[in-house]
Amino acid sequence: MAQPNIQYYHHGRFKIAGGVLPDAVTAYQTFGDPSSPCIVYPSHYGAKLSIGALDALIGENKLLDPRKYFVVTFALFCNGESSSPSNTPAPYNGPYFPEISYEDNIRAQYAVLTKALNVKRVYCAVGFSMGGQQAYHWATVYPDFVDKIAVVVSAARTSLHNKCILEGPKAALTASKDFENGHYTSPPHHGMRAFGRVILGWAYSSAWFREHSYLMDGQYPDLLSFIRGEGEALWLQHWDANDMLHLLNTWQNGDVSQVRDNGDYEKTLRSIKAEVLLLPSKTDLFFAPEDSEIELSFLQKGTLKMIDTNWGHNSQNHAEIKYYHHGRFSVAGGMLPDAITAYQTYGNPQNPCIVFPTCYGAKLALGSKWKVVQISPSYKFVLAGQDYLVGEGKVLDTNKYYVVTFALFCNGEPAPYNGPYFPFVSYEDNIRAQHAVLTKHLGVLKVFCAVGFSMGGQQAYHWAVVFPNFVERFVAICTSARTSPHNQCFLEGPKAAMLASKDFADGHYTSVPQHGIRAFGRVYCAWAYGQTWFREHQYLFGGEYPDLNSFIRERWEGRYIQYWDANDMVALLTTWQRGDISIVRDGGDYEKALKSIKAKGLIMPSKTDLYFPPEDSEVEVSLLRDAALHVIPTVWGHVAGGGANPADVDFISEKIRSFLNQ
Repeated sequence: MAQPNIQYYHHGRFKIAGGVLPDAVTAYQTFGDPSSPCIVYPSHYGAKLSIGALDALIGENKLLDPRKYFVVTFALFCNGESSSPSNTPAPYNGPYFPEISYEDNIRAQYAVLTKALNVKRVYCAVGFSMGGQQAYHWATVYPDFVDKIAVVVSAARTSLHNKCILEGPKAALTASKDFENGHYTSPPHHGMRAFGRVILGWAYSSAWFREHSYLMDGQYPDLLSFIRGEGEALWLQHWDANDMLHLLNTWQNGDVSQVRDNGDYEKTLRSIKAEVLLLPSKTDLFFAPEDSEIELSFLQKGTLKMIDTNWGHNSQNHAEIKYYHHGRFSVAGGMLPDAITAYQTYGNPQNPCIVFPTCYGAKLALGSKWKVVQISPSYKFVLAGQDYLVGEGKVLDTNKYYVVTFALFCNGEPAPYNGPYFPFVSYEDNIRAQHAVLTKHLGVLKVFCAVGFSMGGQQAYHWAVVFPNFVERFVAICTSARTSPHNQCFLEGPKAAMLASKDFADGHYTSVPQHGIRAFGRVYCAWAYGQTWFREHQYLFGGEYPDLNSFIRERWEGRYIQYWDANDMVALLTTWQRGDISIVRDGGDYEKALKSIKAKGLIMPSKTDLYFPPEDSEVEVSLLRDAALHVIPTVWGHVAGGGANPADVDFISEKIRSFLNQ
């Protein structure tokens, strides 16, 4: 399936419950053929289109199959993508943003469907939580436009108990010492953390906690780690505090009977013409299943199916990332008492196995969450994670291959311990750990191909050296078999910026060292692209950024602040700096190590890569027994190999596909 687009519809002046927005914007995505039956799938609280929060149900052979339906996903007002306190200019910025109702959202979505997409009728509106409340509102605001609605762990109105629950996180945020009545000048971390802690306890059932499900199959060692990782991190990484509050207000005031019938709840439910499927969770504390049973009794055409789960409100969430515990595990710098490898699997284990490890800056948790973003009708760009090559119809086709993606040690997914005291981890350590997962846990007997970009490509090289009889072939994209002196020197720059910053505190920081992380990102970003790329002003991304500084601040500072821990960044950088296959064997004899590789190789450097120049790849290919060299003709520099530019992805995919079919 093609990568989804995020598009933006400008409504102009748009009346809302709290007044007017001078230029209201609705963010949305489309999947499938517009001539197919239309399914509307709006976002819920905590969800953003840009992090793929709605993707679990969408895709070929999934429930919302784009081959059968024209699926349109919508971002709620106040979620940070559609018009929100955080992205609206004065005078309606921040705390001055007006109140938004569910009806406002539905009218805006209707405008997109009818004016921009030419949709004549909605076959079904599907939604979870706040998305389910929007589905109910679709059937109420436009009763003759919607055939069916599916309401998942939600209700037609927010109950009094639900409203009371929501007062808790709201109070924790607004009362915090750094919220400043919404006039904060930096993210109010104290308030946002408090908000997350208050709301988290309501998201799962008592039984779920009783069974220690918060350990997430080994992802977290204890309850406090879970609270920090799941309760605090989402908001700190992805959200603005004023957005959180205003969206919560929409939730609190949700009631279909306010749209019509003057608050007569029963009358409104009885008047709904659409077929209604109610899917409450047996253990939901926000939207109690009893409320759904009451609603069913008033609906003309309703069906209720109870979700029998102890996952509470979050019954739709099932972690795809798995965690393998190695126990005590020797690494280059010492010992990990309980080493953990995070990984994902795609496809049938009976198919040929492809290993696809992460690169610097990549996390499995973001793999399916990066998008092709549509900036204008003629311009789009890609923010790619681990999944840009993986999926049905893509080069690493999950119908043909059993694909296993691995998170590097120090990328924050195999949980580190004790910050600056974390021992040095080498590429060889990562490969031995990945081999253990494949052979001891997944029953893989041989790897058909190891594929990697950047640090992932260095791992692909190491696979062919550490386990020469286990790997048939490897693909190395924008990388090399060892980190060159120039590359090592480049990496000293961002590392020094971090270590010397006033808030890094030698790795013993007690809050996010934003000065150091921002400096790291600024040093790093100039190396990532080719000089021509900058000369052509491609950093403006077709109008997304007004100038170079905005690009640096949002794309490079923001990415690391949102997703990364500073000690993880430094530790992983050290793995990169010390990369060299000849250290694993042959006593540092680089040429001998390359000549000894048995696996068939495909080497694809970028023509304009400043990290791993193509000249290094030419030298390596001359020493390899059986390898082909294809230079990516691009101005995108190093990031060309990671999915940053669709044309480069097509080139890479074509070469890999041909290589795998040989």
